[in-house]
Formats: sequence, C-alpha cells, structure tokens
Amino acid sequence: MAQRILALEMDGGCVRAALAERNWNSLRLVTLVEEERANNEPDLAAALQRLLAKTGRPHATVSALSGEFVTRRLLALPFSDRRRLEQAVPFALEEHLPFPVEDAIVAFTVVGQEEQSTLVIAVYAQKSDLREHLELLARAGIDPKTVTLSCLALAALAARIHNRRQAPYLLLNIDRATSSIVLLDPSGTPRAIRTVAAGLGLGEDPALAPAAADTIVAGARQMLLAQGHEPQAPELVVTGEAAAVPRLGRQLAQALALTPADTAHFDLGRVFAGVDGAAYRFATCLGMLTGELAGRSAELLNFRRGEFAFRGRTGDFAPFVLSAALAGAAIILLLVHVGIGIYASMQQIDLLNQQLARAAAPALGKVSGEQALTRLRAGIAQMKSQLKLLGVSFGDEPPLETLLALSQTLPPRMPAEMLDVTIDERGLHILGRAASFATVDQVKTFLSKSHRFRHIQVTEAKASSEANKVDFRLNAQPAGYEAGGS
Repeated sequence: MAQRILALEMDGGCVRAALAERNWNSLRLVTLVEEERANNEPDLAAALQRLLAKTGRPHATVSALSGEFVTRRLLALPFSDRRRLEQAVPFALEEHLPFPVEDAIVAFTVVGQEEQSTLVIAVYAQKSDLREHLELLARAGIDPKTVTLSCLALAALAARIHNRRQAPYLLLNIDRATSSIVLLDPSGTPRAIRTVAAGLGLGEDPALAPAAADTIVAGARQMLLAQGHEPQAPELVVTGEAAAVPRLGRQLAQALALTPADTAHFDLGRVFAGVDGAAYRFATCLGMLTGELAGRSAELLNFRRGEFAFRGRTGDFAPFVLSAALAGAAIILLLVHVGIGIYASMQQIDLLNQQLARAAAPALGKVSGEQALTRLRAGIAQMKSQLKLLGVSFGDEPPLETLLALSQTLPPRMPAEMLDVTIDERGLHILGRAASFATVDQVKTFLSKSHRFRHIQVTEAKASSEANKVDFRLNAQPAGYEAGGS
C-alpha cells in the first residue's frame, strides 16, 4: 500500500492541493484539486473539508504559510555544520525582528554554497500567525507534519528542474490575494524572495488591476536593481493563477523588459511525469512535494519546531516493508562479518596481553596483561595529580595568563559581566550576563578574533531573571592549552 502525501496551498478564497503516492523508491502524482470558499463561509475550513472529500484522507500533509506573514534574510555563514547553524541563525536575525524575540518562530533552509560560506535563507514569523494557520487546518481535521513557506517551495521546485543553459530566472507567482517574486541565479540558487499584497482578485475573467500590476512590477524592479551585479538579464516565468492568462505574462515581460522563458528549457512539470500546463497553476503545491521525493529530496523550511513541533504519525509503513527486508538481510551479513572480525581480534588481544605482561614485569612484578595496563594508567594519573599540587602546568598557558588574556581581549565598555570564570583540565568556562543576545554573540566574536583562544562555543543563552538581561555560558580553550581529562 502506497503512502498518500497531500500538499496544500491557501490563497484568498481558494484552496489548491496536489496529491501524490509514495512508494519505497518513487513518488507518483495522483491528482491536482482546487476548491473555492462559498460566499456564506467565514473561512476556508469548509472548503478544506470538501477538498478532503475529493482526495481522501492522506497519510501526511504539507501546508504553506503565505509569504506576506513572514520576513526573510539571505545569510552567508562561515560553516556548514547543522548544529552550529541552529545556534547562529537566531542570533543573526535578532536585530532585524520588528517584535519581541519571544513572539517569533525562526526557521531556515540551506540553499547553496558560496566560496567558504553556506548560503542560508532564514525566515521569521509571528507565533500568532502560525497558530491561526494550524487552528484553521485543525478545524478541517488536518495536522500537517510540515508548514513551509510558499515562495520557498516554489524556489525548491525551480531549482530542481533548473535548465542546463545556466541562465538566471525571475519567477512571478501571481495568485488572487498575493504575489511572490523569486530571483534564481544561473546556478539555481534563490538570491532574493519577496511577497507583495497584490494579485488577480476575483472574477471569471482574471486580470491585473492597474494598481496591482504597478505593485508587482515595482517590487520586481527593486529586486532586479538590488541584484544588478548579474551580467545576464533573467528570463521571466509566471506561475500561479496568472499562468492561465497568457496575455498577463506577455504584458509583465514587456513592462520589465525581460524575455519570457521557453517552457522547453524550463518545464515545471518535468519532475512529475504527466503534468501538463496545470503545473504552472499548481507550482507551489508541486514545490512542496519536492521534499517528499525519493533519493535527492529538497530541504524544505519547516516552521513546526519548538512548541509547534509535529507530534502525530505520518501514516502507513507498508511502502517500506521491502526496504526493511533488504536492510535486515544487510544487517545479518554485517553481523557475520563482525563476528569473524571479533574472533580474530580476540586472538590478537591475547598475544598483546602476553607481551604487555613481559614488558611490565621489571616495574610492576608478575602481573597479567590486563592488570599491567590498568596499573600503569593509575600510576601516571597519580603522578600528574601530585605535579599539579606542586604548581606544575601541562600546558603553555598558566591560569593567571589565561585570565589576563581574557581581560585584554574583551573591550572595557562591553555591556557584559562575567559572573563566574573557571579554568580546569578541559579549558576556560564562563558564566556571564549580557545586555542582549547580540552582546553574547559579540563576546564570542571578540574571543574568536583573538589568537589567544580557540574552540569557542556558546553552550547556553537564555533570558535572565534580571529584566532585559541574558544569561549565558561559554566554553573556550586558551591557545597552546593541552586539555586533560576531567
């Protein structure tokens, strides 16, 4: 039995969805569905229920938060480790938050590499907006495992099928209430993303009102001017409801002095076989499904984290039975191989123990190989402890010199105080209090720039019991310091 995945997008008075079936090695698009909100309905909950009646209950759902509810930043960070990115991104965004950090939900996704930096699109939204989105879906009986950003899902799809001509593209996803503008560079990396509150509106003959057209064109021009270092002008791709009105694409291309993209080179339906021109109308929904593709699935940004983390089930495990059987056979072969290796290693250990016993006999007397190693280690540890009591240091940096280096490294007017400083075998440990999260990041930056410290890590940063203060813990090692056991 295949696992059914539903990708949902809500815009104005309309709900669009793409339903796919996932087997252990493939993802097959089943249908594209659209449902309108009735005039007497206060929200989209009833339209969502009608849509589910057509598609059936999925095993997992992916939904999208509109770009008008969030703010985005493209960051270049000098590392790629996921744990370090999780720590650094909130600090990098704090000064841009237009509301208290406690009211924000921050998520990010890696979009590429540039020289020695990792390119990250970081997004923050108000918790109240995300809560309303989840409550609306809950009234229709839907609990999405992923809540992503609609324009970023579109960028993920576009990057997936990016043409081999290495050309830049400007994507305009124009729906009824909002329009998203995405600029892809020649490598397929999204360089800028923006959402404006302008769209087609309602009506049997969709058309852009002059005010809406001016807003969209102005937003696109500003983006192109801000990214004007690209030598090649981008080609224009129109998606969303506007894709069904060819004359709109031509008018927008003329207003922006851009060439419309050739669908032979930029085919949004290429990823999902059998999708015709509807791929452009349902582009955002298809983009959300790229996170479910077998093999190289796209990394979708997900707001379901922290207090909003998904705690439900994602459905039937039947598609993975064959995978589990193959994995089980591989594990059995691995255990046989490991067993043979263990037997050979035991023979080698026995020979080594005999040699250790003979080598240790002059110093320790007649002992077995296992006892010789244990007693030698205990003796070395005891001698180190006695030498430390006499003031002997095993590193190049005595504790007093470390404290002096710390004092010289941090500026005297920095709004941070060190409540407790400890130096032991593992290095330098600081418990401090700062004026803000940004100040904590500055403390780490000053230590990083100094040649006197290395391996600097903020292990904890949280709101202090003292008003408008942040308590933090930081670990570091003085340069030349030889870490010992604890």
